[in-house]
Amino acid sequence: MTHIRWNKKLSDDLWALHEEHPGWSTKKLADEMGLPWKAVDNALYRLKCILQEHWLDHARVGFFDIESTDLKANVGYILCWGLLHTDGTVMSDVVTRQAIRGSQIEPDRAVVASCLQALKSVDVVVTYNGTRFDLPFLRSRALVHGLSFPAYGQLLHIDLYWYTRQLLKLTNNRMGTASSFLGGTDKDSYDVRVWNRARRGDPEALEHIYSHNISDLHITQERFIALGPYARWTRRSV
Repeated sequence: MTHIRWNKKLSDDLWALHEEHPGWSTKKLADEMGLPWKAVDNALYRLKCILQEHWLDHARVGFFDIESTDLKANVGYILCWGLLHTDGTVMSDVVTRQAIRGSQIEPDRAVVASCLQALKSVDVVVTYNGTRFDLPFLRSRALVHGLSFPAYGQLLHIDLYWYTRQLLKLTNNRMGTASSFLGGTDKDSYDVRVWNRARRGDPEALEHIYSHNISDLHITQERFIALGPYARWTRRSV
């Protein structure tokens, strides 16, 4: 990567462009300035720290969750995914009965592709236990299908599981336990028989799993808001 020597003028130009377009991603800022993305990303983060602007202030944030047929991506696949934007918009997709019962060995290519495309609409994803499940599972399925998962630093991640574990003292750190304790939406559940029907392509079961998925998005958003006053959100890549 070309080394960029950051002087005052270049820094001022970057900050002025950021203030003019606060919703732009660092990738778009870099393209506009004709500079390497990583250099601009690092420089803007440093400037935000110096000028006391939190790195989340103008970031596009989305609450993210997937549902799958298994906890391991080499034997399971994605049934559905959801991405909730802060304006209430929900982006989502569900595997079809035709794909599951068709000739394809890996039926989730279309939903993985649509998920990766949707993630381009945000700068930060907020999950509950996404570090250990949702994101590595999606990355693995992307590799299965030869699709491009965000490279290191291109998409940032806040995992509320670890903040719950750090900030609260509960009997366990499951999403449902935290949701009940904090007085938010109750986390619904589904019978394993519904999950088994869904993996065989039953439309009613798939709809039930999808509803569960969307419900988890709103619970994740509630947890993010509830823990916000006590958390120092750390800037980490997916």
